[in-house]
Amino acid sequence: MAPGWRSPGGGLPRALLLLLALSLRALAVSFYGDSYVELNITESSARTSLQLRFRTSKPHGLLFLAAGNEDHCLVELHSGYLQLRMNFGAGERVLRSQRSSQLNDLAWHLVELHHENDNVTLVIDKHYRTSTKMPGILYQLNIEHGLYVGGSGTLDVPYLDRALTNFRGCIDDVLFNQHEILTSLRPYPGFRNVHEVSLGCSDEFFASEDEPISFFSSKSYVSFQLWNVQGEGCLECAIQTSAQRGLLLYHSGRAGDFIAMEIENGLIKAHIGKSKSRMQLSSLKSVSDNKWHSIELKFTAQYLQLMIDGETVKTSLPSHSKIPLLKGPLFVGGVDDSTRVEVIKLELTSVSGKYARGGSFKGCLRDLKANSEKRSLKNVLVTKDVSAGCKTENSFKTNFSVVTTEKTPLVTAASTSVNFPDISKPQGKEDSGHFLVLNNLIVPEGGQAPLESKHFKVNLEFKKLGVRQSQIFFKIKEQPSHGYLRLGVEPEQEKGTFTMLDLWQRRVLYVHDGSEDTYDNFTFSISASSKKDIPPYLQGYEQHVFRITITPTNDVPELMLPEGNLFLLLENSKKRLTADLIKVSDQDTDSANLSLSVLGNLNTDAGFLENSKNPGRAIITFSNEDLKEGNIFFVHTGVKNSRIVLRASDGEKMSNTVVLRVMAVPLDYKVVNNTGIKLLQGNAALITLSHLAVETNAIQQEMEIRYEITESPQFGEIQRQHSSREWKQVNTFSQRSIERSRVRYYSIFKALQLENVTEHFKFKVHIGNKISDELMFPITVKWLRYNLLNHVPLEIEKTKKKCLNSDNLFAVMVDIEIPENELNYKLLSLPKKGKVLLNNHALKKNSTFSQKSIIDREVEYELINRPPENTQDSFRFLIFTKYLESNVYDFKINIKADLTSIILTNNGLTITEGEGALITKSRLFAQTPDNKAFQYKVTKSPQHGKLKLINFSDSPESNDNLTAFSNQDIMGERLMYVHDDTETMYDEFLVIASTKESGEWVSSAVGTEPLSAEIRFNISVELKNDEKPVRVVDKVFHVIKNGQRLLTLADLCYHDPDSDFDDGQLLYTRRGIPNGDLTLVNDNTHRLYQFKQEDLEQKRVLFTHRGADYGRFVLFVTDGKHYTSSLLEVSASDPYVRLANNTGLLVQKGKESTITTTNLSAITNQDIRRDHEITYEIFLSPKHGRIYVNNLATDSFTQLDLKRGHVIYRHDDSNNLVDTFNFTVYAKDIHQDAGMHVRMYLESHQRPPKIVHNNNLLVEEGKPVKISKGKLQVVHENSSPSEIVFTLRALPVHGYIRKFATEEGYLGAEQKPVLTFTQQDIDDGNVQYVQTVSDQLQDHFSLDVTNGIRVVNGIEISVDIIPKLIPLEVQNFTVIEGGSKALVEDYLKISNQHFTGLNCEFILVEPPKNGHVENFRFPGVKLTKFTKKQVEQELIYYIHDDSEGVSDNFTVIANNTELWKQSLPQTIFVTVTSVNDEAPVISTNKILRVWVGSVTEITVDDLCAEDKDSSASELVYSITPPSNGHLALKSSPNKSILNFTQAHIMEGQLVFVHNGAMSGGFNFQVTDGLNFSPRQIFSITARTLVISLEINKGLGVFPGSRKLISAHDLKAVTNDVANTGNRTITFTIVRAPKLGRLIRIDTDNTTQDISTFTQSMVDEGLIIYEHTHNEAVGWSAEDSFTFTVSSPPAVLDLQVFHIAISYEINRHDHSSRLLANTGYSQPF
Repeated sequence: MAPGWRSPGGGLPRALLLLLALSLRALAVSFYGDSYVELNITESSARTSLQLRFRTSKPHGLLFLAAGNEDHCLVELHSGYLQLRMNFGAGERVLRSQRSSQLNDLAWHLVELHHENDNVTLVIDKHYRTSTKMPGILYQLNIEHGLYVGGSGTLDVPYLDRALTNFRGCIDDVLFNQHEILTSLRPYPGFRNVHEVSLGCSDEFFASEDEPISFFSSKSYVSFQLWNVQGEGCLECAIQTSAQRGLLLYHSGRAGDFIAMEIENGLIKAHIGKSKSRMQLSSLKSVSDNKWHSIELKFTAQYLQLMIDGETVKTSLPSHSKIPLLKGPLFVGGVDDSTRVEVIKLELTSVSGKYARGGSFKGCLRDLKANSEKRSLKNVLVTKDVSAGCKTENSFKTNFSVVTTEKTPLVTAASTSVNFPDISKPQGKEDSGHFLVLNNLIVPEGGQAPLESKHFKVNLEFKKLGVRQSQIFFKIKEQPSHGYLRLGVEPEQEKGTFTMLDLWQRRVLYVHDGSEDTYDNFTFSISASSKKDIPPYLQGYEQHVFRITITPTNDVPELMLPEGNLFLLLENSKKRLTADLIKVSDQDTDSANLSLSVLGNLNTDAGFLENSKNPGRAIITFSNEDLKEGNIFFVHTGVKNSRIVLRASDGEKMSNTVVLRVMAVPLDYKVVNNTGIKLLQGNAALITLSHLAVETNAIQQEMEIRYEITESPQFGEIQRQHSSREWKQVNTFSQRSIERSRVRYYSIFKALQLENVTEHFKFKVHIGNKISDELMFPITVKWLRYNLLNHVPLEIEKTKKKCLNSDNLFAVMVDIEIPENELNYKLLSLPKKGKVLLNNHALKKNSTFSQKSIIDREVEYELINRPPENTQDSFRFLIFTKYLESNVYDFKINIKADLTSIILTNNGLTITEGEGALITKSRLFAQTPDNKAFQYKVTKSPQHGKLKLINFSDSPESNDNLTAFSNQDIMGERLMYVHDDTETMYDEFLVIASTKESGEWVSSAVGTEPLSAEIRFNISVELKNDEKPVRVVDKVFHVIKNGQRLLTLADLCYHDPDSDFDDGQLLYTRRGIPNGDLTLVNDNTHRLYQFKQEDLEQKRVLFTHRGADYGRFVLFVTDGKHYTSSLLEVSASDPYVRLANNTGLLVQKGKESTITTTNLSAITNQDIRRDHEITYEIFLSPKHGRIYVNNLATDSFTQLDLKRGHVIYRHDDSNNLVDTFNFTVYAKDIHQDAGMHVRMYLESHQRPPKIVHNNNLLVEEGKPVKISKGKLQVVHENSSPSEIVFTLRALPVHGYIRKFATEEGYLGAEQKPVLTFTQQDIDDGNVQYVQTVSDQLQDHFSLDVTNGIRVVNGIEISVDIIPKLIPLEVQNFTVIEGGSKALVEDYLKISNQHFTGLNCEFILVEPPKNGHVENFRFPGVKLTKFTKKQVEQELIYYIHDDSEGVSDNFTVIANNTELWKQSLPQTIFVTVTSVNDEAPVISTNKILRVWVGSVTEITVDDLCAEDKDSSASELVYSITPPSNGHLALKSSPNKSILNFTQAHIMEGQLVFVHNGAMSGGFNFQVTDGLNFSPRQIFSITARTLVISLEINKGLGVFPGSRKLISAHDLKAVTNDVANTGNRTITFTIVRAPKLGRLIRIDTDNTTQDISTFTQSMVDEGLIIYEHTHNEAVGWSAEDSFTFTVSSPPAVLDLQVFHIAISYEINRHDHSSRLLANTGYSQPF
């Protein structure tokens, strides 16, 4: 039995046991949101019982946990309801409370749990019961990790949800397996861990929203949920305090952001920002006067504001500041221990120095609001050392007979188990009342104090009870945890007992042990000795707690020299002082706040201390933090022996003094290794300490040992690897670089070395001020050479291309083997008559190929043209590897002549534009050495001309589309090319030249290449001037009356279509000007009669007005050959300036956009010669942005700025999406006011509009239908419906679109339909489709839609047209004489989809002549009408009258009264066949067994009918509706049927769909159309399919590897044992692994990612987990995936498969275990 378990009974008398049960019941325990009690026990049981009571207002929290590796019993509050999670290793089961009301109502609730074998029952408040069966075969609850109450502490097991919160409230009577868990709250190392709980049910859980909060310790705090600050943060509260310092508020954020508020010297100080760059603001008045003060803290990205009692201080924040992005909880009054670490780094005054371990606010706080959201004790997350209400001492209320003057402290490192009497039960005749009042004892840390009568006030009637002070006994039950009680009492008194008289005489002394805990307590009982009857509360049964408050004192720091007092270093060097050498400890001061100082004067002849942050500067004080970081050095300068006297301080008290002896010794060294290195030529070799090393006599002292190269190596380089990982040549290097493997010798000599030359370099060693003699480092290089084994010329005979092989070219390297792919050939020159190919790609000079490419026949030589005689070609090459290069070699290619090769002449043609020229033999010709004739076939004709044959005989031969010609045509000068006179400078045509024999196209002999060649013939066209100039600018020229103005290309411009003509050379000649003159711009006396267009471009032509306001004159324009004329109109007026365009601007929100002349430009009739003379002055700036020119904010810009794109509008990122600015445009003294509108679009506007609805329209033939937003709706998150514009892309074919307008009625008609409308029009119901063309069933149209920024194209709208008449189709059928036939849907079919759902009525216009129509349920009653639904149910039959006629017919119409529609009359013809006289026989009728909710096929083994003279398809079953489901066909399982055939059963088409009761069935009868079987009952029973997860062990994976998920890791089963092999169990991945992926192995051994898999795949070993995120793993990591399991109709809820990734896990090809890590020590 684990420690702490107590057996009930224990041999005590029954009366005493009863008394203990009544009076020693454990008091409720308070849990504050971060609290828990842990019992470290191990237990395994097939029976479990749990009972506990709780009360809380929180909807979530862990109540109880019995924890194993996989097994667990977890009781928690989840959304206000109780939830039990249990797992015995075969899968988790969850039970939830069924109460209609939630349990977080602050009332006591009783929870009882009973587990026996596989049955688990949960009972709440004795009334509400729920139970479940556990899966698997083993039902033991195995507890390996112990029991937890209120929270899970530091427990880390897979089944604990990260979102699981600790309980906040009261818990009582926790009985687990009949053991009381909370009997004692005293910690017991290794067994019981108690964290932040207290005895009794705290008042703070019942506090109202308006209740103030009292903070009474240095570690008090409350925490709330995240303070969600968006745009502005505002915190309000009121405080009352007398404390001069204390932390009021702290909230951390992302990337170091934080917001804090504290009291410093009575003033409120606020901080905001990051730890290194922050702003702070201080109030002007003190708040530490014990009066109420209101505080309001506001902050945005622009400012920080603090208001105390209406008095405001405010500061601006830097322009680049952003509002803090807060995370985690909001702390008020202080912080928890985990957050304290980051707060201390911020160096806030309230939490620094000796206050670093506390620093909380002490006082009262009320009316707390964060952004107007009220925060109080009702919505806190965690509290510590606080109470509800602001209470003065002795005013605390209690319900117990013992009154304590301070709040019960939280139980942390130590606590006690105290039992109070239940005051709800009578105590006897006397009411104990408050007979005992306890006042805390206050003791200084490490001190002692007597317990006196003022601490124990006993309110008794001593005379009445017959007792004296010496007869009141206090017996100590549990001693204090952080001290002891020294009793100076009478020897005869019982041990551990003192009396009231002892208290009066100060004989009881409490001695503190000096620890840092601020609270202590001990437990005692009270009894009295008297001859009279003593009340129960004086009989020693009740236990009470006496509390002791420890006032902290500042301990003296302790300074030690753990490694001894000798500090050894080299002369004239410096050595680091470490924290291992000098150690400072202070229990109550943070290490960062300790400092050290040197006493007396350091011997200046010996040396000094320095801080590496300020080297060379002597110091006498330094911080412990600098010592730990290794920043403190002793610098030796002279005397060998000296000493340093040190003392430490915490800011208040000084430590002991220590003396550190300093001894300097002279430097001594020796070269211990200089062995040299060996390597291959062209390689590199590291120089390590085994090759070159120097040792010194420095002990634990860093000395720089440098090697200076005095003579460099001849055939290589000494290189050092830099931090960029690049190797560079050096002349000096250090021993540290050698240690780090960063020094190497690199052989750079690539040539052949004919002799065995040696290599070395010389160096000197530099250590401090000592330099060694010159030393030599030998290097042995293995020199390499090549052997060219094969070097044979390549023979080219019949083909143009041939491979080089190893018989032609093969080289090896002597002495070492090298792979063929690393031995390369480099082309130093190229062959002249062919080219070298590598993988069919031509190689260039300096290209390379490998020996392997030659072996693999990838290197080829290809002739350019076959020569008419034998010749030779060659190329030069060298051999190279990474080691060296060879000499240069020549490779020969012997080429044999080919008498059948084609000799081509292709010199192209030059021709004048629009003319023709002969193509002669010197231009184009093909021939062979034996002068074979060639035929030319044109494969691509000229694009800008034609090929023609000159016909001298004037025959009617067509030669406009010439497709072939011959050598005779070329030699006879009959072939001509004629240009088409277009402005083109180039043309071409393609021909295939082939030999010709006997007028036919032939090929060469078998086995040789055909004699043909493709020729591209190029034609160069010389252009000529043959086009007239064309005017491209034609407008009125405006000028000031009697003024002048430049004439430019903006006023007058021509273009010459001749492509080779420069438009600037066009010559203008003018005639008389009636109202002015043209002159040179720089000479008004020089009148112009002729000028060029380049003069207009260079602004050299000036027009001067005089005379009439309007006139025009003639201009002649010529390109030197062609002339044209036109009129230039001149209009004179008063000076003006006008806007030529002002389109407005479109800008993305928060971005900028350029304003160009396409958006804004001005024109004037004044003589403005430069664009910067037109200026724009902004007199009303934009409200939501700024205008910038060249990135400078400005209120003016010029026309030139607009042309150059220098003007920018930049939006301020506000939510205003419309802006405007007003400006005045100036042209000299003339101006005009105008405004420009700017519209912003959001980034989301660039996203296309979203199509919400795009549904078909339904319209009646010839009628309109409204296009509603349910049919067509397009939205955009930042566009209104009126901004969503539709444009018809393709019009409807059988109708048109119209739009309703209020005044004009409808806009749009068939001849002129509406082409655009908006979403607002649709929303308002104003858009209609009007159907116009009759006898149509479908129509469609398409639309484009835009939000003004983005366009969505091609939205297709289909229109279904409802016909005017019901389209009834009938089908003839055959019936047996005297028989009947069901009128099924195939006989009376309404094919149109719009009538299929309507219950039409069929009316017999002409009834049958040889029979009648009747309802199956009312036989013999003739029908004149029936419904479509009855036809679908196959209830309507045609009954033949057994007459001798072989045919019959009847006529029906379909009618629908709701739609007022009717079909045309249709006649059904009936063919009557002979009589059938055999009745069906039921051969099989067995009970059908199905799964609940399943779809089950009915086979011939379940139900079968036979008929000797009828086929299976003729045997029709008629049934009553089944009582527990319905019958259906496989093709339509949701459509219930009451008739089917035997053929349906035999073909496997009939299924039963279960729904409802477990047992049921249906009545049925079988007919062959004439005869009927007797009615029978078909029975159906159902049972539930259960799926369970039998194995879910998880997986262990080595990082970066794959691991098979087998059936031993994951297995799901069902209770369908009989059908196990055919049942599929599917795993569906809901959340994939984060650090890897799940893959499946296919039959071809390929893999693919999967999101679902089956149990059979797991069983077959096809499912693998592959770990991919190797960089995210340290030594170990955790991964998982969430999945559901299903096997229809059963489904299992979400499950988690855990994956452990660790180097601890064995891998079949790798093993990595950290077996030892002891370090290494090397003696000097």
